[in-house]
Amino acid sequence: MKFNLIKLFLLSILLVSCSKKAPEYFQDAELNLDEDKIEIAIENLETLVKKFPKDSLAAVAQYKLAFIYLKLKNDLTNGLSALEKTIDNYENSVQGKEAQKELMQFPEWIFNQSETLRKNKKVKESLEHLVFLIDNYKNHIVSSKGQYLIGDIYMNDLRDFPTAIQELRKVSENYKDSSQEPHARFMIGYIFANYLNDYESAKIEYELFLNLFPSHELVPSVEFELKYLGKNINEIPALKHISTS
Repeated sequence: MKFNLIKLFLLSILLVSCSKKAPEYFQDAELNLDEDKIEIAIENLETLVKKFPKDSLAAVAQYKLAFIYLKLKNDLTNGLSALEKTIDNYENSVQGKEAQKELMQFPEWIFNQSETLRKNKKVKESLEHLVFLIDNYKNHIVSSKGQYLIGDIYMNDLRDFPTAIQELRKVSENYKDSSQEPHARFMIGYIFANYLNDYESAKIEYELFLNLFPSHELVPSVEFELKYLGKNINEIPALKHISTS
């Protein structure tokens, strides 16, 4: 008798869960998000889309999934997939049209998001965004900025100077003639001179810069670096006052 009651209880729970409608799944997902139960919210939204693909809330739920993956989880792979599904399955909905706009601007969004993550001290996530950008949109104009930013992060945030040089070299290798190339080449010389004290390598890089970009705005900085390469701050008239102030 007791066993039958348990079975009846479990069956009633199953029937209640099966009878949930699309608005209830969506409302539960919203409540989950308010309580920071992100994975449960994703489960509710995915169930809504699967069980009620023709419901007016399905497009909203699918688009909401993209928001959760991209903004709350920093998951670009699933976020991009969710955007594409919004377009594929709900092209003519408000959400489908918004997803189309976002997809067109996705490389720029990734770059901007990586900068935001960096400002918030989420360096690992910032680098992951930039790597995703370059891997998936290598020929996009913003990817050269992304490659340069990777080098800058390794130099200034992680203080990993050999890796910074390695990443900055990729700007010249993969984005030759981009506006970032001269800056990347300058920074390679600067790292050698001012962080690694490798003056011979710095001299080579700076002289190469002058040969490649004789009219660039950074030429005066390169010439200054070459003139005082390896000098103590007290040996540089323009900077001597800094050490005595």
